[in-house]
Amino acid sequence: MANKTTLTKKLFLLVDKLFYKSQNPRAKTAEALKGLAQLTDITFAPGEESKLDVLFRPRSDGKKYPVVFVIHGGGFSAGDKAYRQYFCAQIAKRIGALVVNVNHPLGPENPCPIPLQSLVRAFNWVIRNADLYKMDTSRMLVTGDSSGAYYAAMLSMIPDHPDLQKIYGRMAGRFSSAVYICGVYDIDYSLNHRLPFGITTGICVDISGKKPKDLSSLEYTPYLSPIDFVTEHHPKTLLIYAKKDFFAKGQAELLMEAFREKGVPYEEYHSTRLLDNHDFILNGNSLAAKRSRKVMYDYMRKVLCDAPTRHTNKK
Repeated sequence: MANKTTLTKKLFLLVDKLFYKSQNPRAKTAEALKGLAQLTDITFAPGEESKLDVLFRPRSDGKKYPVVFVIHGGGFSAGDKAYRQYFCAQIAKRIGALVVNVNHPLGPENPCPIPLQSLVRAFNWVIRNADLYKMDTSRMLVTGDSSGAYYAAMLSMIPDHPDLQKIYGRMAGRFSSAVYICGVYDIDYSLNHRLPFGITTGICVDISGKKPKDLSSLEYTPYLSPIDFVTEHHPKTLLIYAKKDFFAKGQAELLMEAFREKGVPYEEYHSTRLLDNHDFILNGNSLAAKRSRKVMYDYMRKVLCDAPTRHTNKK
């Protein structure tokens, strides 16, 4: 395990500070939160980082809420649920869903398998508390951006693979749908397409605790890439990605190819301009950002509010 802060962690912590206000504009965030119930810092597992927020618009008709489970990005080493407050409030208000906004332990201090073990516990907290918060666990969508998309994809794979369950924990159910935003899904592909300034090495250390040259010695290495575990049972998925993504170029295309091979239903939206780059959906009011958000909201309504459910998560 790494025992010092990596350059990439410093970089992503800086990105958090630089983009917090643009991703959570004060007036718009306050307006989005109006009319929503917000329960913050609910502990779902031991550890300071294992906390979640719940946001929803109270309803009096007795109907259950579809659930959107949100995992923040941050290069595996930074980020916080606080940075997705506006994003989550918009989903809760526009979709009518109960949004679970989750924190998890960060690298490099907490490498694989710790973050995913924490997120499995967060999922199981939802199942345990479904009646308390009137959550419909047969209509659960997982979403995340950047490293959050990686973790969202891994959570989608775990229910179908006993080997993954042995490492990351057993989930008490599964997601019915997913939205992955600018994620990394094939670790080998990333390591073979090195980024400048040691970024690839830093991200590898942040996720695994090992440098690329030492990764083969890690017992979890065969279980790091979501793309290796796609089955025909994978949730129906929307992929949002940037064609010219600096960090994750080509990753969505690889995952879509795996989906086609397994017959997984998916939809996609992508940006083409260099300026609409990594996590462009979160950053401001470009045409691509606005369109991607509309695509995402429409997709969430379709899979959570319009379509019949195909499975039941029993407690």
